[in-house]
Amino acid sequence: TVIASTNGKTKSFKISAVEKQKVLAVMRDMGFHKKFFALRTFAILVFLLIKDENIDEVVIDIEYAGHERTIKNIILHLYTKHKKRAPKIKFELIGKKSKAHLLAIKVLRGERKADRTVKAKEVLELFL
Repeated sequence: TVIASTNGKTKSFKISAVEKQKVLAVMRDMGFHKKFFALRTFAILVFLLIKDENIDEVVIDIEYAGHERTIKNIILHLYTKHKKRAPKIKFELIGKKSKAHLLAIKVLRGERKADRTVKAKEVLELFL
């Protein structure tokens, strides 16, 4: 999975399938449903990507239609937990031609290196 931001400066984070499976295994052991795992992991990745940026607003692609409120609440909870000022969070269909989507595709294809590779441990620390 790769997520990317192109608000002024470009940045991409990725988490490998192996690392995601590690997170899923722990979550399964704790009794969490697989759908909750996907939403929470996505929200955590978005938080990691934007948490140190000085932005007033973030627009997130609609990856999980109908679950925007859950994703937004997870991100806002993480901002509160880390005593950071949260940006306004909006969801829109970004489209395959957007700079962020094109950046993520380049990272997935190996045409560009991700700015950071996220490990299962980081996700789990924020998960719990």
